[in-house]
Amino acid sequence: MTSNPRATGRLPREVLETDPSVIYVLDRDLRITYCNAAWDRFAVENGGMDLVRPHLLGRSVMDSVPQVLHGFFEDGYRKALSSGETWEHSYECSSASTYRAFRMLTYPEPDRSGLVVVNLILVAHPHNDVERQPHALEPGLYLDDFGVLKMCSHCRRVSRVGEPGQWDWVPALVEAPPARVSHGLCAMCVHLYYPDPG
Repeated sequence: MTSNPRATGRLPREVLETDPSVIYVLDRDLRITYCNAAWDRFAVENGGMDLVRPHLLGRSVMDSVPQVLHGFFEDGYRKALSSGETWEHSYECSSASTYRAFRMLTYPEPDRSGLVVVNLILVAHPHNDVERQPHALEPGLYLDDFGVLKMCSHCRRVSRVGEPGQWDWVPALVEAPPARVSHGLCAMCVHLYYPDPG
């Protein structure tokens, strides 16, 4: 995005619509009031047809955030609204075939009536062989005795059964997860989103 939305007041929708970054606008209740064409493209490319416009307009942005991350995102959005300051953070949102890193910039509207959220892509490249686990499809390595896979809500790495703390990037399980998935946070994402304040 070429300019800071706060510096220019409310940007015309046509500016946001043509920006290549994934952009959405929230009201004070954190409901989605607008998302741009890049949002729709990203949703379609990643199998999220139910997340394109107009299906999500008027819904809380928290509906699309995994429960384990609600506190992190709600705190960030609320602090930006109350302080009038930009909230930013980096995150990974990879697909089965592509590693992607983003920087999210959350700008309060000048009158603090809502937020403009800009997701800038920093890195996008195919996963390399080092990132692909050689044992990715071994039966029983990731599914527990009840057939449940534990996946990180943020980076989508999966936990090995019987090896606490070992999380692997398994493209096949990102692309086609089993029917039963539980969500948690891997140690890296816990550190990133919930750092020890001490």
